Amino acid sequence: MSDGLSRLRLPLLLVALVLLIGGSRFDTLRPVEGQILAFAVPVIAVASAVGPFREAHSGLRYAVFALGALVLALALHGSYAVVVEDIVAAPERWRSLTLVAAMLVAVLLEVAAANRHLRSRLSAWLGLAIVFAFFFPSHAVPKNLFGSVFGAFMVALFLGGGGGLFLGEFAVRGARR
Repeated sequence: MSDGLSRLRLPLLLVALVLLIGGSRFDTLRPVEGQILAFAVPVIAVASAVGPFREAHSGLRYAVFALGALVLALALHGSYAVVVEDIVAAPERWRSLTLVAAMLVAVLLEVAAANRHLRSRLSAWLGLAIVFAFFFPSHAVPKNLFGSVFGAFMVALFLGGGGGLFLGEFAVRGARR
């Protein structure tokens, strides 16, 4: 597999961090930056999740891409509701159940990938997007989108990314026994 994206992740992350911190210094840029980041966080998380599967077995690749598309659509819907429609509400029950099921499927697909000797952090990256999809639409403050996105990202990073990392590693190690 190509390591091109892996080599670019750190410089892109550093450039994004500089732009984020630099842009947050200007009060006039914060609302626009918040709007952009509300959509960028789920896109980056899902792209990072499905990226290692570009050259995987076709059945596994299609399953991961379909799961990524589902999670991305649900996360972007929540961001759209907050940014464009000014609706701050918890996701509907069916949406919540779909996101929980997506997390379980992500763990299973990570185990399937590990059985094919493909190392990925699918459940960690998708966990980040899933928790962001839960947290941001229900806790956002439309007048302070930058702060809302930043707070939702931090919660998603630790709960979703960390929890997904733990679940994925636990499942992969359990499957190897």
